[in-house]
Amino acid sequence: MKDQWKDLIDYGVKPMGSRNLYKAGIYLKEIMETICHNVSIYEYPEESWEPISWELSDESGEKIQAYPFLESGSCDIFEGYVRYAGYHRVWDMYVWKRYMLVGEEGEIKAYVTVRGNGNAIPQMLFAKGELPHFLVGAEDEKTLEKAREEGRKLKGSIRTKRDCCSMCRNVSGYLGKGDEKVVLCAHYDTVYSTCGAYDNAAGVAVILETARRIKDYKFHSRVQFLLMDGEEFHLRGSRHQAAQDKENICFVLNVDGVGRENVLEVWSGPESFERKLRAVLDRSHENFQAEYICPPPPGSDHAPYYDKGIDVCMLTFNDQEILHTPEDVYEESKLKNMEKMVKIVIEVLEGLHVIEKV
Repeated sequence: MKDQWKDLIDYGVKPMGSRNLYKAGIYLKEIMETICHNVSIYEYPEESWEPISWELSDESGEKIQAYPFLESGSCDIFEGYVRYAGYHRVWDMYVWKRYMLVGEEGEIKAYVTVRGNGNAIPQMLFAKGELPHFLVGAEDEKTLEKAREEGRKLKGSIRTKRDCCSMCRNVSGYLGKGDEKVVLCAHYDTVYSTCGAYDNAAGVAVILETARRIKDYKFHSRVQFLLMDGEEFHLRGSRHQAAQDKENICFVLNVDGVGRENVLEVWSGPESFERKLRAVLDRSHENFQAEYICPPPPGSDHAPYYDKGIDVCMLTFNDQEILHTPEDVYEESKLKNMEKMVKIVIEVLEGLHVIEKV
């Protein structure tokens, strides 16, 4: 598990449509072929988006730590007075303050959203539009408010590239037989700012290691191991996969993020399925503090399946401090929780009678 985790990290930044992600997908298919049967790559056409350069600063030229939202519009140069614009809803999970930069004639030049729970990071843009959209950290709200009160301008630029001919690629393999199946999934793409050791190379390594450890178990259902592309781009890969999949799916278990803390977040639904998970996790041999969230928030690859009425669960040792940052790198300390997560996933599969030790 450690070697494959490190290998995936070493492919570097892997946003949807990138060459690095393509190479990582080929590597993951080769690994899965040593463990599973019926291994394949599902390909879907998707337009990709990539930031080339960006900058946000005050009138004096002092830079503000900021990231363009994924799929932000672009502009070579803009400037404007800071005005309060209301709120920006992200992933149907967060509601953050939003400001706009307004020109001399009152025209809006750009938007700046303040991440209310941490530092500046890239996130998906759901407020579709052609204007530049930046995300800054909570501390920079003071900078925005001061500029607004003093009537000073901010200026900046965002240059982006789009490719309408790129592909989204999901890697799939199976163990077991039967008319029903369980889906174990994790995403292997990243945002443009990080190699994604925690989010989500660790989750991919956990799924592969789980497959490796249970391959000699007795299976009561087929298990599909599904490594998703495009999670960071509004769940592009899982939306395609869920829409195409007409099979009888018992439930979906998604591993998204294996960080450094000991709080296991259990995003699950419906409530009847959460009760089954509680019964299993209450008997776990592993040491963790479970925090249940029901219904499951929509910000990961379980969501399109839940929308189809399928039982779902996402497991994560969340680590907001390094989420989507350049600091999300290889650390030996994460391996302890990765090993724990593998054992928890196997306990869930055993407890829900998907597999049985021979």
